[in-house]
Amino acid sequence: MEGKYFVKEHSEPIEKHEHVIFEFEDGIDLRYADVRKFGRMCLVNKDRIDEYEPVAKQGIEPIDERLTGDYIYEHFKSKRIPIKSLLLDQTIIAGLGNIYADEVAHRAKVNPLKLGIDIKRNECNRIKEAAKEIIEKAIEYGGTTIRSYTSSLGVTGKYQDYLEVHTKAGEKCPQCGTIIKKEKVGGRSTYYCPRCQK
Repeated sequence: MEGKYFVKEHSEPIEKHEHVIFEFEDGIDLRYADVRKFGRMCLVNKDRIDEYEPVAKQGIEPIDERLTGDYIYEHFKSKRIPIKSLLLDQTIIAGLGNIYADEVAHRAKVNPLKLGIDIKRNECNRIKEAAKEIIEKAIEYGGTTIRSYTSSLGVTGKYQDYLEVHTKAGEKCPQCGTIIKKEKVGGRSTYYCPRCQK
């Protein structure tokens, strides 16, 4: 979410939110800072990383060729929970957070309130395409900076300039001009166009 690494001299004072520090023999530290304390860290044998439960349970990333419309359909079709919640399920698709889930649903023209059990195969194909396009572009632009995130070098992402629905409640949909709505889905703020995403 907002955790970041800093490379610092060992002699530099430890900041309040620097929770893990790796000290190197050359006097340099690699410091992990996490204001919101969402990050987790474990030491794992590199030869057994795929056996480590959090890694083994992860779904397929949007830019992975194994993510297909059929894969999404098989994982969504029996679920009686909203599409938005399924997009956020990291055991199905890894790497879609709240912002990107809204953008993917909008680009795919899928209503985030619709239940997985009601999904159509063509919608799953559109979700796959949208997820890949959006994540590739977000990576190209350094991610999305909406609040206080900056990289350790003070760089902020630029993809927020391309958001179409997220945080745009009350504004016009760039595709059709309908006013964008905001609702809570699974406890998360969700933004969508009621016309494009029927």
